[in-house]
Amino acid sequence: MLDTQLTKAGFFEISDTVEPHQPGTTYVRPRALETVRIFIPAGSSEVAVYAGPLRNSRLVFRGPMEQALRLPWLLPLSN
Repeated sequence: MLDTQLTKAGFFEISDTVEPHQPGTTYVRPRALETVRIFIPAGSSEVAVYAGPLRNSRLVFRGPMEQALRLPWLLPLSN
């Protein structure tokens, strides 16, 4: 379900995890001013959301998935 919501919001899964030595799934959505990245650790109900350059982004949220989906960084882009 989360996968579908992120895809509809313009995110796509990348195969290379940015977090070293931590199993999980990373989704990204490039934007003009910054890249938004969400990392879903394996076996966890929490996520981490980052904004900025892909490799040097800043943490903007860490917490439950349900709350993360309401963040402005994860909302579908308006046309």
